[in-house]
Amino acid sequence: MGERNIVSFKESAEEMLASQDYEALRELLEELHPYEVATLLEELEEPEQLIILELMPTDMAAETLEHLEYEDQYRLLDHLEDTVARKIIAAMPSDVIADLVMAIHPHQAQKILGMVPEEYLQKIEYLMTYPEDSAGGIMSLEYIAVRERWTVERVIEHFRKVGRKESIASYIYVVDNIGQLVGVVSLKELLLSHPKTPISEIMHTNVVAIPVDADQEEAAKLMSQYDLLVLPVVDSRGRLVGVITADDIMDVIEEESTEDIHKLGGSKPLDLPYMHSSLITLFSKRINWLIFLFAVQAVTSNILKHFQSVLSSVVALSFFIPLFTDTGGNSGTQASSLIIRSLALGEVTTKDATRILIKELQVSAMLGATMGIVGYFFAWAVAGSVEIAIAVAITLFVVLVVSSTIGAMLPIIGSKLGIDPAVFSAPLITTVVDIVALTLYFNIATVILKLR
Repeated sequence: MGERNIVSFKESAEEMLASQDYEALRELLEELHPYEVATLLEELEEPEQLIILELMPTDMAAETLEHLEYEDQYRLLDHLEDTVARKIIAAMPSDVIADLVMAIHPHQAQKILGMVPEEYLQKIEYLMTYPEDSAGGIMSLEYIAVRERWTVERVIEHFRKVGRKESIASYIYVVDNIGQLVGVVSLKELLLSHPKTPISEIMHTNVVAIPVDADQEEAAKLMSQYDLLVLPVVDSRGRLVGVITADDIMDVIEEESTEDIHKLGGSKPLDLPYMHSSLITLFSKRINWLIFLFAVQAVTSNILKHFQSVLSSVVALSFFIPLFTDTGGNSGTQASSLIIRSLALGEVTTKDATRILIKELQVSAMLGATMGIVGYFFAWAVAGSVEIAIAVAITLFVVLVVSSTIGAMLPIIGSKLGIDPAVFSAPLITTVVDIVALTLYFNIATVILKLR
């Protein structure tokens, strides 16, 4: 829903709320997707938010809350009528409740858990035993599992009994007597099969599954590689313990992407959204990197001081300093981003370091030669000196080769050391390249121009 529609729905909703025309408001809400209702709620005051949630069907209200921040979820549930809040909580998937409980204050969590149905509480407490960023931490327990000896008829009968309670009903998972995952059947295959057919005859046995203690990024990678909508989760003995859905993975991708962007920008990831983060938090996440980069960048000042006499002799040399530092930094960042992405997707590993180095040297040599030619004519036009133009051309070539190599190798080194490659951020690469570029430039210029 676009911004214009949001405004329109908000105005309509406010008019209906003011006139207490709740029947018309209920009809309006039925036209909207839960995400759209959540967006609408963000534009309204709390009393109006509560009325809307109470007017909605329980399932829709539960799904709407999923699209809000955890703090807002708790606040609204806390202020709703107790009976209404309990119904909504009972309709929310177990993994969503577990995420909410782990995200809010322990006292608040206890209040939410106190409204969870007793038979539901065990599921949530079980999910909370797994790390937040693991497959177990993001899996759902609302799936359908059947025995391999059952017939299609019996499976359909079981589906009719439990299907309404389980949120993941597109696939039926088949387990043996001890709960080990042995197969999977789609709902389509089930309905198209003869009722007396044993489920073991139509199930697919080559099931892609993920260990419960695996990292959430690995889950995202598997679902992407195999084009899965649902990914089963198994324990160390191969027993089915949960499933991960596509919407869970979308949240993971967003979370991991945000984290990598923060790291690449030279800051630590935020635990809360930007607008909900305090000034002290924003300061602490960025100051350490800035101090470190300042200290490293101080080397650049010393280089300029060391070659002060060279700059004094040929002032035109200073014209091209930004050319080297910026181009080298950009090249290094390009190479680093490519390798970080390839490592994340599993396209390359640390074992490919030599091949990556050779390939990057070849590519960077082509880039360096091209930029060297461009730089030569640019410098000649600006400075009117062939010697300076040659110095600029050679420096650009060497800087491109060095910066691309550094940018490509740092993520590999980080992975080998067990450090997140994203930690070697663009600011660090740029700073290192600045030092290399200035040192090369002034030494090359000194030799060519015979300034010493």
